[in-house]
Amino acid sequence: MSLKYESLKFSEELRKRINANKEYREKSKGVNWKTLFVVKDVPFAIISTYVDGEFVERKHVPASEIEETRKKVDFTVEIPTYDLSIEVATGRKSLESLFLSRMLKLEGSIFKAMQYRGAIEAAGKIAAEFVSKSAIPSKEDFMKMLKDRGLL
Repeated sequence: MSLKYESLKFSEELRKRINANKEYREKSKGVNWKTLFVVKDVPFAIISTYVDGEFVERKHVPASEIEETRKKVDFTVEIPTYDLSIEVATGRKSLESLFLSRMLKLEGSIFKAMQYRGAIEAAGKIAAEFVSKSAIPSKEDFMKMLKDRGLL
């Protein structure tokens, strides 16, 4: 059974899979931060919280709270379009290459992120495998899902 991309069950299953991965856990020791991923054209955002490498929370942020949430996180990754966010989520594009080509915006300490590059890459690999096996809605259906959940 595939889960619908970015449903509540999807978020919880992704968190569990990342935490259960031995490579990720080894590389993520000491990671203590909150990250906000924002997809600008939807608008959609997710806040992820890590405590000593454990992925403790992954929560969708209502559009009306995105700007306030930016002030409470260590990193903000801003992706311009839903289509590009799917390319990242499925592993077809990397955050690093998009950052270097200035296609996405990163707020926060690049040095802190580079310190845990291995953990970020391991989590991205796990997520890409899971997302690729999930039901990915069109942008229109995705926005309808967000609206139905009171996030838009």
